[in-house]
Amino acid sequence: MPPTATPLIIFTDLDGCLLNKHDYDWSAAAVTLETLRQRQIPVVMNSSKTVPEMLLLAEELGLTGETFISENGSVIHWGPDSTEVIGAARDEILAVLTDLKKRFRFRSFADLGLDGVVNETQLPVDKAQLALDRQGTEPLLWDDTDECRSEFEQRLHDHKITLVKGGRFWHVAGRTSKGKAMQQVARHLCGSVSDPNYKTIIAAIGDSPIDQSMLDAADVPIGIPSPTGLQVTIALPRGIVAVQQGAVGWAEAVTELLSRLDSRAS
Repeated sequence: MPPTATPLIIFTDLDGCLLNKHDYDWSAAAVTLETLRQRQIPVVMNSSKTVPEMLLLAEELGLTGETFISENGSVIHWGPDSTEVIGAARDEILAVLTDLKKRFRFRSFADLGLDGVVNETQLPVDKAQLALDRQGTEPLLWDDTDECRSEFEQRLHDHKITLVKGGRFWHVAGRTSKGKAMQQVARHLCGSVSDPNYKTIIAAIGDSPIDQSMLDAADVPIGIPSPTGLQVTIALPRGIVAVQQGAVGWAEAVTELLSRLDSRAS
């Protein structure tokens, strides 16, 4: 994706937002995605998924050629031959986790293996294999107490590694976040704009606590509710909270965002 002078860039989480959490369907957002394509508004995926998973989704969603952010801000895929790890490498993370397994009870993707990931995610085998092809994070299921998790998080911190709660898993990563990666990509995409008075609006869409960093850094934060209600904090009135879940809510919120943009321009 080349630098852009678009008045709007949309960064979006996938599961529970553009993709339904229960069936990964996005058809309810298809018309809205086409509207964004016609208006040449970039959609930057920002997900816990791996680069191979997101390359398949990019093709399916019609977002091929676009920059995207994978593994919760740990990896930026700039293009076909350019992928940047901005957090800790997975090998480094696994070495720390191997040592901590002597003290704490948890199961990471490396522990679960292919069959375990299939069982926990309900992904087909081929897609579960792609989910295991990680570069800068390691998801895990926490099997210990909350008290032990606080100590576990401190041990990780001592190694300059973080622990963040996602929709299904806890995610271990280097000192990066979806928000930091979003800001790095946004600076790149706005790099060709020379007019100091020109302001590109950055919108971010999320549904879980791991999305909060990008929501906080966005000009327009957009929250999509989960089955148990809204799990993120949205600053109103500049933000938007969808009524519906998943792809329906995503389309609803983006339509509202475009309406606001058009009203401001008129």
